Amino acid sequence: MPFLSKSPGTYGIYAICISITIFLSYADLGFLRAGQKYATESYARDDRQSEMKFIGFGAFILLLFSLVCAIIFFFLSLNPEILIKNLGNHEKIKIASDLLLILACFTPITVLQRIFSMIFDIRLEGYIIQRLILFSSLVSILSVFYFFRENSYEIVLYFLFLQILNLLVVIASAFLIKKRYEYDFVKLLKYTRFNHEVYVKVKGLAYSGLYVMVVWIIFYELDQIVIGKFLGVEKVALYSIALVISTFFRSIFGIIFSPFSVQANYYVGNNDNTGLKSFCLQMYSLSAPVVILPTIAFALISNSLIITWVGPSYTESIKLAILFSLLFSACFISYTSSMILVATVRVKEMYIIATIQALIFWIGVITTYSFLGLFSFALFKLIATFVSEIYYIFILSDFVKLSIIDLIVKVAYPILIPLIFLMLSLTFAVEFFPNTKSSLNLLIVLGTTGLCLGISLFLYYFTSLEFRNFTKGFVSNILISKS
Repeated sequence: MPFLSKSPGTYGIYAICISITIFLSYADLGFLRAGQKYATESYARDDRQSEMKFIGFGAFILLLFSLVCAIIFFFLSLNPEILIKNLGNHEKIKIASDLLLILACFTPITVLQRIFSMIFDIRLEGYIIQRLILFSSLVSILSVFYFFRENSYEIVLYFLFLQILNLLVVIASAFLIKKRYEYDFVKLLKYTRFNHEVYVKVKGLAYSGLYVMVVWIIFYELDQIVIGKFLGVEKVALYSIALVISTFFRSIFGIIFSPFSVQANYYVGNNDNTGLKSFCLQMYSLSAPVVILPTIAFALISNSLIITWVGPSYTESIKLAILFSLLFSACFISYTSSMILVATVRVKEMYIIATIQALIFWIGVITTYSFLGLFSFALFKLIATFVSEIYYIFILSDFVKLSIIDLIVKVAYPILIPLIFLMLSLTFAVEFFPNTKSSLNLLIVLGTTGLCLGISLFLYYFTSLEFRNFTKGFVSNILISKS
């Protein structure tokens, strides 16, 4: 990131192009996500044919609308100023055009990656493709030293290289799926078509998911595009640097919680409602420290993190980074409750939460931007998120039959001492953190923060009996599997 951000204008173009790739995540219109729920239930019942039908139907919808996205990306590549304001010189126009053209060409790869990821997730082995993605991410990080050398800023070639890495991940995933599961891709291809029977089964959840998806895009994904369209690429760069922290937590927590969402569908497939309630309550309490401690830590070090990471030219990003660090600090509630809503197909609550978030965010931004500036985007994204978390905890309370007070105490009591230690230690440490941009200084900031987080989790091991028992059981299972 320090290498990419050394040219704020060009980085702003890159950030906008990256932000529109997120629309590919929603190109299935909710049908692939809905299909995954029913495919998982079919797999739990050992019904492989139905599993393929649901995957194939979702893949057909995803492929169809991804091609539409690819055509739009190609059209934008011909005239990128439709998307981005004040591109200015010919060089920046050429960069934006090339990035959008590459994106259009590699759109099918994104489709295949989502399908393969779904196959792994259904078998509770999503970690396999996550390892491949992690390895490709490490390669992409190392590659910045080549593409962004002294007097060299090859951002278009870098973006092309990222897409090639995604292609290699897809090829490796296909090989592993075939070898590990003896998966019949030819049969899956035959099921990749419109199926009226499957459509009738999934349409309720899919259409509710489509509405939620559209409103989520309006709430969470449009901000960078709106800023780029009306305020220009320089403001996008300032905003995007802070947003990286939120995106980081969103990605990490998505990886952590994704297998649990699949596991919930196993309970539904086996009609085990009691097991689902127990599972959700355990997930809520065990995930709390993993969510709360890191997000609070990053909020405390945001000033030092931004300065040592990208330098003083991004000082305006610091306040935004603090709010974006806190954005996911209560997401252990929403991830658990969302899992309940999807598993039990409670559509009405999905509509309400999604609508509330979007309304609070955009009404807040529109009414306060004139005097808060970019800060209004981060502030009202945080407010909207926390309002939804309040709604989510009512849903969780009703489902597991525990009062809200009991749920709060279940988390607050064991985390109090570790949290106090974390806040005191980092508040003391930031006074001595370096305040100049360099890789070494960034490592000092992150290393110290990691140490404080590690000690906090170690303290939590002793303050939470449930966490201690879970950790012992987890370690024992690992040792047994290796012996």
